[in-house]
Amino acid sequence: TVRPLPDTVSSMARLLMPLVLLLALVAVSCADDGLPKAKTSDRAVVTVSAGEVSARVTVEIASTEKQRQQGLMLRQSMAEDAGMLFLFPTDTNVGFWMRNTYLPLDIAYIDSLGKVLEIRRAQPLDETPLTPKGPYRYTLEVNQGWFERHGFGAGATLSLPPGLPTAQ
Repeated sequence: TVRPLPDTVSSMARLLMPLVLLLALVAVSCADDGLPKAKTSDRAVVTVSAGEVSARVTVEIASTEKQRQQGLMLRQSMAEDAGMLFLFPTDTNVGFWMRNTYLPLDIAYIDSLGKVLEIRRAQPLDETPLTPKGPYRYTLEVNQGWFERHGFGAGATLSLPPGLPTAQ
């Protein structure tokens, strides 16, 4: 006997449906939502200290030009003791701005020995360059007020963990 076409199509659809759903789930889980992402290996813990006081920050590392340009753009939130550490291959005096950055931040400019030279407050979406008074090797971006809440200012020191990537 020959079955009518509609039953054959219906049977094939029932057989293929689980496969189609599985492929759709895989596609959704692999989709790029356009938000910046960091791998676990791109994170480190740094310690900021002044005298007897110290605080730890879990940071994402920005060691390449592309990572430094992306920075914390498009983020909607960040944990209280989290931030981003920017590594530069040599001392620089490049200013930072807040294009497409929605979080109010503190930006600490740090010399090659880990000394905080100055801290600037950065307002969301403000494209005014925040250029420090002199050259620096690192910057640390944290939620605005983090340094003040921990009692740190210029002169505090940043301890870098071993094994950081080489800045490019």
